[in-house]
Amino acid sequence: MELDTRETSKPLPAMERRRRIRQETIASILAAARAIMRDQGVPALNLHEVARRMGMRPQSLAEYFPTKSAMYDTLFGMAIQLMREGDDRAFTGHGPDWGRVQAWFENRLAFAEEHPELYHLALAMPIPDFVPSEGNKQAVRALLEGARRGLAEVIEAGVMEPSMPTERAVDILLTARRGIIAEQIGKEPVVPERSARFGSLIPDVIAVYRAAWEPRAAQRPAVPDGQGESGA
Repeated sequence: MELDTRETSKPLPAMERRRRIRQETIASILAAARAIMRDQGVPALNLHEVARRMGMRPQSLAEYFPTKSAMYDTLFGMAIQLMREGDDRAFTGHGPDWGRVQAWFENRLAFAEEHPELYHLALAMPIPDFVPSEGNKQAVRALLEGARRGLAEVIEAGVMEPSMPTERAVDILLTARRGIIAEQIGKEPVVPERSARFGSLIPDVIAVYRAAWEPRAAQRPAVPDGQGESGA
């Protein structure tokens, strides 16, 4: 007679099981909320509709999210975290060069296209009666400071010479990146689905800034051996 040597998983302790069920429920609630925001717009989020989609009573939903602002704030924090991860990938995956700047543009556009409801919540439109929590405000400030550090390294490496304070140069790049994203995801109802019309401009935009901000020595054509500056 052979013994069954297969491992049997031990049942989770009651507290751990309740914690896991609660986490799974919260994830499902947020997924339902995001679906409403994608389909109907961010300001259309409605707790009664979330409860209906979840098959819950509104009173039961309130045990997880007592107010709509609480739900918005959780989603806001999720958005900031995902954007921070995208910025970090750009900064750690590239040296202090123009490739880093381009990845910084591209990663944020990819986030906005994949999660438009989170992008609109965090950056694109004010939501009536919603103010982010202090913790999320600090996360936004950290996101901006991280961008400034990552781009300051490009300037300090001598790759970029914007001839202005770093903070101002970063603000210019932020404005350009946000403009591309606004055009790309803002045109979705009237341009072909997943059109790359505006996103494809990123390399061209980087080339414009590179022509303006790259050190002149890097832009000057090489002088053939044996010739001076005049070419004589």
